[in-house]
Amino acid sequence: MTFLSKRERKRALRETKQDNPVATLATMLQTMRPAKTDAVDRFVDEWLLPLGAQLDHAGNAILRVGEGSRVLWSSHTDTVHRAAGRQRISVNGDFFKVAYGDAASCLGADCTTGAWVMREMAMAGVAGLYVWHADEEIGGHGSAWLAKNHAGLLDGVDYAIAFDRKGTDSIITHQWGGRCCSDTFARSLASQLPNAYRTDDTGTFTDTANYTDAIAECTNISVGYYAQHTASETQSISHALALREAMLRFDETKLIRSRKAGEIDRDDYDGLAWGWSRNSYKKTSKRSYKATSSWYDRNDYGARDYYDRYDFDQRDQLADYVFDNSDGVADFLEMYGFSLDEIRQHVDSQTKGKG
Repeated sequence: MTFLSKRERKRALRETKQDNPVATLATMLQTMRPAKTDAVDRFVDEWLLPLGAQLDHAGNAILRVGEGSRVLWSSHTDTVHRAAGRQRISVNGDFFKVAYGDAASCLGADCTTGAWVMREMAMAGVAGLYVWHADEEIGGHGSAWLAKNHAGLLDGVDYAIAFDRKGTDSIITHQWGGRCCSDTFARSLASQLPNAYRTDDTGTFTDTANYTDAIAECTNISVGYYAQHTASETQSISHALALREAMLRFDETKLIRSRKAGEIDRDDYDGLAWGWSRNSYKKTSKRSYKATSSWYDRNDYGARDYYDRYDFDQRDQLADYVFDNSDGVADFLEMYGFSLDEIRQHVDSQTKGKG
């Protein structure tokens, strides 16, 4: 990976659009960008490459600003729109939303707002390794590729901070059931953010989950959108601006590293974790299970390599977990593109004639 020189980057920044921040966010939100479409390429060409960002083999747009920073800033360039193109948006009080009568399937503030925040930070010269990831919405393919093939790019990075979370006050400490950052780090980050940000252990997945074995502290923070992935999605304008102002003043020397890269907190959970976690199991569901201490190599996308194996029926365990964690499972299914109709059809086909 090569980067523009400081002089080249300054020239590129002078040539980049320097619109009113709210107007810029509104314009960026007009683009509908399903993964692996030309719409994503056009978005990157228009908004990121003029900053000096360069593309890797997975389509991630990468830019290094300043020297000596230990932070990786993260967002993604794709959205969950069903079709590529442009949409009309409107303002309702403090919120952007899809304009009345527009057929768009969502607003796409997930993750357009995060991409916008990072763009504003880069133009202001906030130091860090900036990665606008490709293909997050179809399984985090861009970050998974980078985690496996970074060739030293992540060396010296202690913190990975994603701008890809609903609401206005979350600092995610757990993704996919496993710890991704320490509470100590989260509190040090909260001290520089607006609106009383707090630790939140209910994260599902964003790109920084793929870096927990390479980077000590990986998190995801709220950017002010709600009802993501739906036609009712909204984005708080005031929160986006407050977060932008906080990040333009950000001082990474105030961050505190407590977790070690790859560290597993096996006493932090009350149930059997799923996804990439490696956690001890405790009895929480209606069945009684006995956990074993054996491990095996999972090695999915170069992320967490092991998880606990148990001596009970896996199908029953999965059914219990789905029952007890329906919201997280629904997020997982939606992230991987499973529609309600597809799930219903499959279930109906499996249960037809039974009972």
